[in-house]
Amino acid sequence: MISASPNSLVPRTPLYRWLPVVFVFLLVLYFHPDFSGSTIPTFSPTTVSFGGELDQSAWVKQVLKNHTIGPEITYAARTIQYIPDAKERLSIIEVHHALFPDRFQDITVNSRTSLPVGKTLHVHVKQLSRPDDVDASSLIFGVSTTFGRFNTEKTTPIKEWTRWLTDGKGRSNGAGLVLALYNATDFEIKRSCARLTQAGINATVVASNSQLDMPGRYVDLVQMLYNHPTGRQRKYFALIDDDTFFPYVSELLRTLFKYDYKKPYYIGTFTERVDWILSNHAPMAYGGGGIFLTAPVAREIGTLPCLDKNEEGKYVLGGDQGDRLLYNCLHQHTETTLTYLPLLHQLDQFGDPSGFYESGRQPLSLHHYKSWHNVSPAKIHTVANACGEDCVLQRFKFSDNFIISNGYSVAEYPHGITFDPLQIENTFDIPTENDFHDVLLAYSFGEMRRGLSGTGRKRSWHLLESRRERDGKVCQVYLKKRGDGRWVNEQEGEAHPGRDSVVLLTWVP
Repeated sequence: MISASPNSLVPRTPLYRWLPVVFVFLLVLYFHPDFSGSTIPTFSPTTVSFGGELDQSAWVKQVLKNHTIGPEITYAARTIQYIPDAKERLSIIEVHHALFPDRFQDITVNSRTSLPVGKTLHVHVKQLSRPDDVDASSLIFGVSTTFGRFNTEKTTPIKEWTRWLTDGKGRSNGAGLVLALYNATDFEIKRSCARLTQAGINATVVASNSQLDMPGRYVDLVQMLYNHPTGRQRKYFALIDDDTFFPYVSELLRTLFKYDYKKPYYIGTFTERVDWILSNHAPMAYGGGGIFLTAPVAREIGTLPCLDKNEEGKYVLGGDQGDRLLYNCLHQHTETTLTYLPLLHQLDQFGDPSGFYESGRQPLSLHHYKSWHNVSPAKIHTVANACGEDCVLQRFKFSDNFIISNGYSVAEYPHGITFDPLQIENTFDIPTENDFHDVLLAYSFGEMRRGLSGTGRKRSWHLLESRRERDGKVCQVYLKKRGDGRWVNEQEGEAHPGRDSVVLLTWVP
């Protein structure tokens, strides 16, 4: 077992010895600021910059270059000043101003020293709760995965974990993490520990029991969490997948504290798929949305024959998935039943996820964002460093028929917003051959309104990159590709635009 903890030991050198070096470096930097031959510095989405408009423009240009956008684009921008005086988080906020009063301009990016940031507009949001305001020391999470998934760029969860397991400034928010790696070598465990330490995540990395199969390793996590050295101080023990994301940790904590941690609770959510609920014949918590146990339940699981197998090597209790095996064990050997928390989400639907992310809901968990659909929660969540966690994915409706789904999209409805925005748009791929296709997602989403793809009634710019420039300021770049057939009515001969289209939003206090 290896624990990740920050190393604060640094060599000490008298300050005066460095002063000549610093002076020379600053002098050279002033007269020759670029050593690479490029005029545009490279920034990561979380780079902190204290510069002004030129720095922001340089970052935007680099983002567009990295994604092969431009140099000829259509462009619009707005600076949004958030005022944290709203009493509650509404699903959609009506703003009685146009988002883009000057509309879009055709520009050539390379010919401009700086890009416009737009006039300042005011919106009202709930009192701020940013990542560095969170104390999550009552939580400990368990994940069972492989080193390959953890370490591969496409599947590594570190960027996402950094958003909800740290304060966003390189320090833990108090939550604990147990990462159990299957068939991992000592080197791989140490490597994983080092990466988590560098990210500021308070983690313990262990090799999972090689004698157990996948369902067994999942259930075995419960005892790893309960017996952890910090287990006594934890109030809720959570089982998650390596692609589970918690966008609103403060709200998650407020919700969990409604359930007395001294009493037995097994908290989770169902799949969104009605047919799967019926075929499973079990009111079980699905693991991707997060399963939360209180200490009495976690302790009792350690005394139960959850992992017993028969002569054929199959589990006596049945269950080919870890979350099902856990449910079967609790159902057959205890009186603990599921406390259903629909704010957690398994996200078991395929296709365009826009209907969900543009709904204005405040989901306590996200899942499948690197497989069944493709979004970047870390980029979406960056705006929490400005207007707070509650304004992530919150919607703002403007008088010129634009709706911002904050961190996900900026959508225009050129023929007007004639629908009920409180209904979810059906953007998903629902198998029509399924006997339940008309109501497949109705249990979770209600009756959905018709999708607008290909009708010409909706144009959407999706988040490309986001960056925290300093405390309270975040920049977002949204993109609408010129060849995206979802935003034109081809059947009526509507022509595709000739340029990619870019929106820049800057959130400021």
